[in-house]
Amino acid sequence: MQREQISIPKNILYAVLILVFYALQTSLLRSLTFRGYHIDLLPCFVAAAALLDGPAEGVITGVMVGMLYDLGYPGLDGMYPLFFLLYGLVAGNLSRSVLSRNYISALMLTFLEMMVLGVLRFFLYLMPHGASFGLVLQQTVGGALLTVAFAFLVYWPMGRISRRFDARGR
Repeated sequence: MQREQISIPKNILYAVLILVFYALQTSLLRSLTFRGYHIDLLPCFVAAAALLDGPAEGVITGVMVGMLYDLGYPGLDGMYPLFFLLYGLVAGNLSRSVLSRNYISALMLTFLEMMVLGVLRFFLYLMPHGASFGLVLQQTVGGALLTVAFAFLVYWPMGRISRRFDARGR
């Protein structure tokens, strides 16, 4: 088994991009809704990093996104970093064996990630507080479709950063 090379400057650029989107999402986009659904672009980063760069960057990006989720969203403490870490690992391995490095694969990974996150959030946090599964599922599907529609805002700069560092040989 070959050890994977990790580019620290690339991950720093990813972290800066994630922080910019997190600041925009928690300030400007928080009040912006489309037919009652909210855009949540942070999960796109995990799917994009895993698809473009593999499991190692997927895990690193997943931990970063998960920690920001823990700061800004209700739920069980520590659940989000663990979920996104595991999703980055699984998505990165899928991208190496099954998926190709294209935009359609990124959209599929993002949609799957949003659905699993929504179901996990329901069972671990919302169901004990009396939430209806039908309403949560409706919000999850609507939010996932809206996120997929705007995923290019994340995938395009992440792809440019990844290609820039791949061209240099990491």
